[in-house]
Parts: sequence; structure tokens; C-alpha cells
Amino acid sequence: MMPSVRRAYTRSVILFALALAASLGAPAQAGPLQLPAANAPVVYVRIGQGDVIVRTWNRQIVQVDGDPGVDARALSPQVIARRVPAQLMLWSQSVVAKDGERLTLPAEPFPLPSLDGAPHDGVLVRGEGNATITIPADSALVVTVVRHGSIAIDGYRNGTFAALMGGGKITLDRVSGTGAVQLNNGPFVARDSNFARIRVRTGRGRQFYERCTSAQIQATSLLGSIVYDDGSFTPGLAHFDSQRGNVALGVNGGAQVSAHSGTGRVFGAGDVRTTGGVHDAQATYDRGGPVVTASSQRGSVIFYRGALRAHPELQQRFKLRRPPRIPQPSRPRRKP
Repeated sequence: MMPSVRRAYTRSVILFALALAASLGAPAQAGPLQLPAANAPVVYVRIGQGDVIVRTWNRQIVQVDGDPGVDARALSPQVIARRVPAQLMLWSQSVVAKDGERLTLPAEPFPLPSLDGAPHDGVLVRGEGNATITIPADSALVVTVVRHGSIAIDGYRNGTFAALMGGGKITLDRVSGTGAVQLNNGPFVARDSNFARIRVRTGRGRQFYERCTSAQIQATSLLGSIVYDDGSFTPGLAHFDSQRGNVALGVNGGAQVSAHSGTGRVFGAGDVRTTGGVHDAQATYDRGGPVVTASSQRGSVIFYRGALRAHPELQQRFKLRRPPRIPQPSRPRRKP
């Protein structure tokens, strides 16, 4: 990570952790950590280096099965009420392309839906190492920050989430609600998810969405490709942009798509027909539907129907391979 990016990253992610840590309870004991967390809790995870899994269950308990360097502590409803911010600040990030040009995403605020007036319990998980964190299914807000490693969020629905990482990989499986994802270096994958609102920002590494439905989605990559595969849209704002990578939209259902490519081209594959020119074109799926826009400064924008596996020529020509399933993080090594 570039020094300037590292400093911005550290500033942006540490403020929330320091604020929430203002009034901590006593440390939990060794072994799987279990902390009561009722009333749609707020869960904050900050790991320096490690692989983190976040999953849900129907119990009002946060359970942390982590390496010895991982600790968890309770946060009172009073701390949550005072310290949860109205927005998260996504840090500025830069990468240098092969031709020496520096590409930058400026810092950007991500507004958080406001919590209701009821008291919310909270849990702060922090440290170094691998951890599997099981949270109540009704958790209102889950913020996971890892400097290097992986984040896998599985089955979290109808709440607000953030997954922020310096370098590694982030996966969302069967996730719904409102969320923000930022990753400097590495791949992002979302599968079988339904997003009311999501903001995704990546530097190096591709984005791949498989069988997802989105209302409001804004996906930006500096160098990586973006593939929205076998996906659908509901009315909202949908925009995909890569400065140097290709953007491929495989739509399952109705949509009205328009695209721009600077030095590449815009075209439809299979039975998807485009109107317009080489660099600016539109396509209608079925009888139309939600408006979707896509752009790439140096890459191409490709429209196709359904799943990428039915279009092997695209996979070969544009290197739009479906990513392999990312293995589960190794088992934590917490001492009994």
C-alpha cells in the first residue's frame, strides 16, 4: 500500500474504532467468546491481519471463535447512541498503472441509515488473527475492517454493513440491505445477494457479481474489470465504471442500458443488439426496465444476456473468467 494511501486508510478506519472503544466492558475470557447482544446490536470488527468470517444465527449473542490475538468486548447502548456516526468516510486511494499514470479515487462519505430511537447493544471485536464471528440475524449495523487478509460475510440480511480492507479479498454471500465495500488491492465477489443500496470501490483487482439483484448500486474500479453476471435490477440508480478495465453486464430480466467507452468499444454479444456508435451505445433487455449506465475510459463495455458460462467467447476474448470460490479462512487457534 502506498504511504499516502496507508495514512488515509488508517485515519478513516481508526476514528470509529477509537470512538466506540471509549467505554468498554471487561475483557472476555479465553475460549469461544460469547457476549449478550440484544436489541438489534451494532457490531464493529477491526483486525490488523487475518481472515474474518461474519455469519448470522437466531440467538441474541455475538460469538467470536478467534485466534489468541483476537478479543471481544461489550459496548453499552449509551456508547452506541453517542458514537455511531451519521456516515463512514471511504478513504482516498491511488494506484499507478503500467504506463506510469497515477489513478485516484477521492475520499467519499457514505451516509448510514439512522438507527431508530431504541437502545442498541454493541460489540467490538479487535486484534490480530483469524476469527469467525456469529452475530444476531437482526443486527442493525456491522462494520468489518481488516488491514490485510480476507472478509467473508455470509447470510446477513436487511441491515447495514461495511467491509473495508487494504489488501486481500472480500466476499458477500446471500447478503441484503445497504452497504459499502472498499478494497485497495484484491478481488471482490458478491453472490446471490439483494442490495437496496451498495457502494463498491476497488483499486487493483476485479469485481464479480453473480446472481445479484440491485436497486441502487454504484461500482467503481481503477484497474480491474467489473462483471455483473446473470443479475437483475429493480428501479433505482445503477452505475458501473472502470478506468482501465472492461465492464460486462449479463442481465437476466428487463433493463435499459447505456454505455460509454473512451478508447475501447461498446457492443452486444449473442442476441443483445445495440443502437448508437462504437463508443456510445444503448441496449434494451426484454421490453426495457430500470435504467443502467456503464463506462470505461480504456476498456470495453459488453452487454450479454444471462450467465457468463453461456458465452465462452467473452471469457476468452476479454478474460472475464468466473472467479474460483474463495476457500474458507483457516480454523482459529484460540487456546481452551
